Amino acid sequence: MASTPDQDYIQIAKDLGPVIQQYSDQAEREGRMPQVMWDALSDAGLLSLLSPKKLGGEEVDPITYSRIVEEISIHDAAAGWTLTNPLLFGLLCARLPQQGALDILGKDPRARLAATFGPPLKAVRVEGGYRISGYGPFASNCHQAAWMGAICQVVEEGPDNPELDINQRSRLIWGYYPAKDCQILDNWHVMGMRGTGSNDILVKESFIPDHRCMPFGAEYELGPDFQGPLYRFPFIGMAVGGLTPMVLGIARRAIDEAAALAKVKTPAGSSKLLWEHPATQHKIAQAEGVVRAGRALLYETLNARWEATLAGEEVTIDHRADLMLAASTAASNAAYAVELMFSLGGTTGIYVNSPLERCFRDMQVLRQQRLLADGRYETFGQMYFGLEPDFITIVI
Repeated sequence: MASTPDQDYIQIAKDLGPVIQQYSDQAEREGRMPQVMWDALSDAGLLSLLSPKKLGGEEVDPITYSRIVEEISIHDAAAGWTLTNPLLFGLLCARLPQQGALDILGKDPRARLAATFGPPLKAVRVEGGYRISGYGPFASNCHQAAWMGAICQVVEEGPDNPELDINQRSRLIWGYYPAKDCQILDNWHVMGMRGTGSNDILVKESFIPDHRCMPFGAEYELGPDFQGPLYRFPFIGMAVGGLTPMVLGIARRAIDEAAALAKVKTPAGSSKLLWEHPATQHKIAQAEGVVRAGRALLYETLNARWEATLAGEEVTIDHRADLMLAASTAASNAAYAVELMFSLGGTTGIYVNSPLERCFRDMQVLRQQRLLADGRYETFGQMYFGLEPDFITIVI
């Protein structure tokens, strides 16, 4: 089967818009992505975007990947989240021993993965691998997953076990275990991003063989099927390129919805349509300006890192800091734009059937994600001044 040009996948993502919107309300009600929406993403080839071509994947470049997530998120940010999370967790298979990667992606390059990214599960060394147990929060799309990934901390059995501490990096591993080994806890009852199905999970005595785990840190070797430049691109860059486009998608939807509303709504006590008011024109201009600025910085930074990767350049701490700054700026700008559009909509936006209400709720939840939170400005500042960053994901 001939491969699809990268740009065609962006058009495929655009074409999926009506399907995503059709089932978006169902995802909200059920608290997870409906299977028909998952199947649509899968059938379009989007769940194998980051899998290597040697295993039947698409192996697209990071810019194309980000553009696809952005397009999906315009229609439903929860769908964008449910797409990008398994892709990122599948990307880490590049650092596994070959048999581990084959276990997970060898028979099917679609990344049917979920994961918990902290606090770590407990891992006890046994013959041939580790026995893991523990509680994991925010296991997005766990209902569709065939495999679960997790940060685990290796501890010795006995009554004097140390407390699990994610900052003890040398003792951390990343591993994959069958999703059937975990219990899904029905506790994803939240204000926004409801369709992601980000329930917590409970794991009791699952086994991870050595070939499905690796040290969690900056040092790694790429597997033989993962030798392309995509897998040399820094993981923090892929996380920035996968998560940040969601907030840009929400902001784009909010601006478009507010502009459409302004053309038909006459505010109470006014004789003019909303779009004729100078305050409306001002807010639209502000929103467009901050979103375009944040988006431009994001794609400029991603493109610079991709070109450097293609040229074989090493990733420095300054490069990682630039990626963090791009994510923080785009997220902050997008959130501000959504708040402007929500206020522009007036009382129309407070109703649950209003797209502006949905954009506002989803944005507030996404801004609590660690990579997109305001605290990452501090992380950039630490790196700018040569200090140890407080955000562990930056170094992997």
